[in-house]
Formats: sequence, structure tokens, C-alpha cells
Amino acid sequence: MKTPAHSLLGASGAHRWLNCPGSFQLSVAAPARPSSIYAATGTLAHQYIEIATQSALTAGLRPGQVGIDDKELGTSWDLEGHSITVDQDLIDGVNLMMGYVHHAALGSDWVRCEFQVELDDYFPVDHPPPVVMFGRVDVALLDLAHGILEIIDYKNGAGVFVTVEDNPQLLYYAAGVLRELPANQLRRLKTIKLTVVQPNAPGSEPVRSHEITPVDLLMWVDEVLVPGVHACAQDSPPLVPGSWCRFCPAIHVCPRLMQDANEMAKRDFADHVLPDDPAELARNLDIAERAGLWISALRAYAQEQIQRQVRIPGWELVPTRPTRKWIDDETVTASALKTLNVPDDVIWETRLRSPTQIEKALGRGASGLTATLIESKSSGVKLARTRNADAPGEFNDTD
Repeated sequence: MKTPAHSLLGASGAHRWLNCPGSFQLSVAAPARPSSIYAATGTLAHQYIEIATQSALTAGLRPGQVGIDDKELGTSWDLEGHSITVDQDLIDGVNLMMGYVHHAALGSDWVRCEFQVELDDYFPVDHPPPVVMFGRVDVALLDLAHGILEIIDYKNGAGVFVTVEDNPQLLYYAAGVLRELPANQLRRLKTIKLTVVQPNAPGSEPVRSHEITPVDLLMWVDEVLVPGVHACAQDSPPLVPGSWCRFCPAIHVCPRLMQDANEMAKRDFADHVLPDDPAELARNLDIAERAGLWISALRAYAQEQIQRQVRIPGWELVPTRPTRKWIDDETVTASALKTLNVPDDVIWETRLRSPTQIEKALGRGASGLTATLIESKSSGVKLARTRNADAPGEFNDTD
């Protein structure tokens, strides 16, 4: 049997299916959804990381000594149904990753990049997992002199802050790598270092690490991973909503989220007294958030179905509000306007570029030059979950 591209009990979704075992069985039957532009951009970043690492090894250099050349700026790629243009943020992010890998690789006995690990051997032969369990590790390094195994995972997205401590995706990868080490290397292993490189993380260090012992990892496998997988294999595993619903492939068919949406719809908000108890208010916010997730996913799924020529009674796709723009480029359009006697001060405007635009144009090191000219000031506040309230973060990037 051909191995699927992604495991339904894979590393990138571990945070979800360990917390909500019922999501696994919903995912088995749920039709495949198209990848988001954010996931596709993450896939492209991972491809660049793999190419850069292999290029360094081929040239006899240390991993990380080769990054993305700035000549890639503006290159367009068609990937997973999306057209992605390489911008400076993607180049800088990948090069940050390669720089960290280069530093971490100093003194390492081996470095491996973009390789698959499997976890089926952690389960008894008479009680195997319901599907093959595997994930794709970005980078792993082994330093036997100091007894350190480091797992490095790159996260291109900015929407969800990814924590390192107790991160099931990184623990999953580490368990897979640990299984492959020969006995003589296992005996020398003292520390497992889990590292996330997230260059676009809002308000945080882009590289974050957490260290555990091999015993800690094996305890996690025995006490969390194995029981969690067995829970997924039950006849009627529970559906447990939470922040992990965000990237669930079955979110649009989840009966538990539908129940939350129905509960919100039945309330008479005109007569409803908002709770004074902060705990009750938090519970209501949780329900509202989950209902909103389900509604958004349902609408997106319906749009996908109509685009595939599926008829949905009472619904259709209509054009969005049109955006007016000039047909030709600026020079041609300005020339045509001048023939119509339109004054130059009406045709053109001159204004200062934003700090981000100027720093991108100047390239690396520009932030140091412009720091005294810039202030960072929020325009207001918005409601958001407390960071790390109940989730280490999960991305629908590739494993």
C-alpha cells in the first residue's frame, strides 16, 4: 500500500488529535480541503530550506552556509493551487533558519534535513495505531561530545505564536529520531533540545529552545502519545473543542462545533444579560469563538463545493465588489491623461514611504540605521486570547 503524503496521526496535527480524539475519525471521512495560501507559503519556505541545506552539503560546506540568494526576490511559484511571489520576508526568514542551523551544526556528528520519521514501533504488535504514524523533520543534529540531540522546526507563519515547551509536534519528531539512534549513541545522549525558528512571530524572539532529557521524552510517549492514539481508535472518541479546532480538516462537519453555533443562535441577545462573572464571560467567549470558526469553515466549504459545480439550493457565487484600476502601466496611463489636459499635480502624488518599505529597499542592517527615526505605537487594542493559555500552537504548514 502506498504511504499517504500526510499521516492522519502525524506530528503537525498532534496537538489537535491528542486533545480531541474525535477529530481523528472525523478527519478520516472528511473530504480533502484545498491548502491555504499561508500553508502553501510555508511549504515553499521548507523547500528552500531543503535546497539550501543540500546545496551546502553537496559543496562540502557546513549546513547553513548556503541560504537564499536575493536574486530569488520577486520569483513566482505555483504551489498547492496558489501563486506565491517570493518577498524579502520569506528570504530573510529562511536565511535566519539557515544561519541558526549553521551555528548549531558546529561540532555536530551529523546533520539531517527534511527526512521522515516513524513512530509505529512504540506500539505493541497486538495493539497498533489505527493508521501509519510518521512526520517530516525539518532539521535534526546530533552532538555526541556534549550528548545533545537537537530538533529544529521552522514556522513561517505569524498568525499563531508557537511555544516550545511541551510542544507535541516537536516531541513527536524527537521520539521518531530517538527510535533510529543506535544503542551506542543512545547511551551517550543526555539532552534533547527542541527549537522553533519562527521569524515572523509577533513580539517575541524568533528562535526559541527548550531542553528535556531522554527519560522525559520516553515518559511523554508512554503517558501521553500512546494513550492519546488509543483514544483516537475508540469506537466513539470524544469531541473536545478548543484552540486546536483552528486547523482541523474536519471543522466544517464537526457536530460539536455545530452544537456551539446552535447554542449561540438560540440566545435572545436583546434580553440576555451579559454575565458579570469573568469565568462565565470567558466561557461565553470560548463558545462564540468556536461558533465563529465553524461558521467560517462551513462557508468556505460551501464555496469550494459550488466551484466544483455542486448545486446548493438557495445559494450561488456572486462577484465581489469590483476594484477599479488603470489598464496600462503608470507611464502609458500618465501620458494618456496628459493628452486629456489633466494637470501633473492631479495625476501624481508624492509621499514618504513607510518604515517597512524603506527598510526593505535598503536591505539587511537597515533597521539599525533608521531606529532613531521610527516609533512603534499601537493604534488601539483588540480582544485576543492570552498567549499560551491552552495551546502550544499549531500550524497547517507541512510537517
